[in-house]
Amino acid sequence: MKIIIVGYGPGGAAAAVTARTFNPKSEVKIVTDETLESHKKPGASMALEFPNTSDLKIEDWSFEALSKKQITTISGTRVTGGDSKKKELYIKGHDGEKTLKYDKLVLATGGVPSVPNLPGTNLDGVFTIQTMADTSEIGNQLSEMNSIVVVGAGFSGLETAERLLLMGKEVHLVIRSRLMRKQLEESMSEELQSRLPNRLHVHLGKSPKSVVGSKKVEGIVIGDDTIKADAVLFMTGVRPNVELAKSLGVKIGELGGIVVDEAMKTSIDDIFAVGDCVEMKDPTTGKPLLLPIGSVAARAGRQAGMIAAGGSKIYDDTLRRLQYDRIFNTDIVVVGHSTTTAKEMGIKTDVHYFDDSTEFAKVALVTSKDGSLIGGQVISSRMGARLGYEILDRVESGATLKDKPLLKPRHERLREYLETTFGPIR
Repeated sequence: MKIIIVGYGPGGAAAAVTARTFNPKSEVKIVTDETLESHKKPGASMALEFPNTSDLKIEDWSFEALSKKQITTISGTRVTGGDSKKKELYIKGHDGEKTLKYDKLVLATGGVPSVPNLPGTNLDGVFTIQTMADTSEIGNQLSEMNSIVVVGAGFSGLETAERLLLMGKEVHLVIRSRLMRKQLEESMSEELQSRLPNRLHVHLGKSPKSVVGSKKVEGIVIGDDTIKADAVLFMTGVRPNVELAKSLGVKIGELGGIVVDEAMKTSIDDIFAVGDCVEMKDPTTGKPLLLPIGSVAARAGRQAGMIAAGGSKIYDDTLRRLQYDRIFNTDIVVVGHSTTTAKEMGIKTDVHYFDDSTEFAKVALVTSKDGSLIGGQVISSRMGARLGYEILDRVESGATLKDKPLLKPRHERLREYLETTFGPIR
């Protein structure tokens, strides 16, 4: 069996490894236009400071590790098209144009950076960060840059701003509405903003109008103000990369992503798709949604790889959503739906807040109208991941807060601590 995976992100690499594991006799090839090895993300911002580092690569998915598993990686190669009826892909690399035959095809083509259509975005010094190569390119030029504007305030935008600050740069963070608008409740955004360092220049509630400069970036216009800058980084999300899918005749959904079922099968037999290029179905409502999250892509890759290799198991955790990062000495955890994403799905919600002063934590819990927990967020100085997994456990079990409180009352926790330390209290 010939299995070809197009794309070398978390979804593509996971699909290749899983397919080879489930079907050791299969011939598995990854085709990618990237030349650098699969890397950790979040974490790629370290390449801004160390652009030539190899420490960020994921060892299990390195070219050498894949080769030992008898998975062929065809890097620096672009897929120019294909024919789904003939089961052919057309590729162009260093050694010219070729045709590859496949029995099963997994599309892991990722996303295309979503850069606003503004004057000046074609100037030298305007960047997006989608791959390690993007980050390394910026890192190699940073010595000539002093003032940098980061547009966008998701996980990647905040992480990039932090790394640039640590490198001694003057950093401006431009936020159209509020921090992590889709992932966090408004008061949680405010809590996170209060924990940002004063030396980070935050421009809240303003949208960029244009990037200015003659041949290279000299500044950016936001509102009525112009910020002088040597570079502008647009960290404004991605849109599904579906050009290859369209050329193959694969169905594209209303959100612009490839339509897949729970097995990651597309509308064409023997073609699967995973990662940022797909739209999935929300398990609660059945409505389509985009989930450009690396961990979701990896689990979707596992699912597609297993089915492509001849398996039949459907995993129940493919759509599990737990995002965690530690930025500016703050744990940021997002689980499941926020009220914003729930509203997009037509789910009516309530929000419950509480503070845990022992961990300097603020927690938001999102419940549906029947009381079931469907999401939550944690902003804390430490132990955020522990709270996040407590929330995840309740979301996945469909628990209510009444039946399964997030934390035991503080006096009960204190009693347990004392009894564990000093013995039973009579």
